[in-house]
Amino acid sequence: MTFPLFVVLLTIFMLAMLVIGQTIYYRNEITKMSGMMIAMGLGMSVGLAVGIIMGIMYSGTLFISTVLGMTIGFTAGFLSGIPINMIAVLDGMLAGIMGGMMGAMLGYMISPEYSDAIVKIMFMLFIATSLILLYIVQEEVNKNRSLFKNLFIITILFLIFLVGFNQTGPIFQDMNGNEQHEKKHS
Repeated sequence: MTFPLFVVLLTIFMLAMLVIGQTIYYRNEITKMSGMMIAMGLGMSVGLAVGIIMGIMYSGTLFISTVLGMTIGFTAGFLSGIPINMIAVLDGMLAGIMGGMMGAMLGYMISPEYSDAIVKIMFMLFIATSLILLYIVQEEVNKNRSLFKNLFIITILFLIFLVGFNQTGPIFQDMNGNEQHEKKHS
């Protein structure tokens, strides 16, 4: 496992736990509709991101990558929906299953030279979705002094992370143990 792949998986885990933790902590202030949106958004985005990574890592076996992606997306949707109500749980679980399945299929079908690019794209979409979900939570509880309440700060943090992460190098290694490098055309 390369360092950038470790960073991707760790960031997905940490942001998902942050969203779930905020949802649990503010469960009495979050409306049912916002809770459903949080569960659906987190389940789908975690399922897609992890499903793509599993589809690329287990490229020979679509079954394993699909089951892993669906299970992780299902779990994220379930955990983020349980503090709200059963409709949010169902919404989050189904979105996580669908995201994990679609992510695994995309990761399985993508050609190896584009695997780094698609993971970086989906990782950035995951981060953007997570930041929006955290913004929704803060908007629901009307906390005025939160870092996630200011969209300008969120955008700047996202752009800094985007540039910094893009400098870390390739995410996957080829079958010979060499890191994949993007081809440059002159």
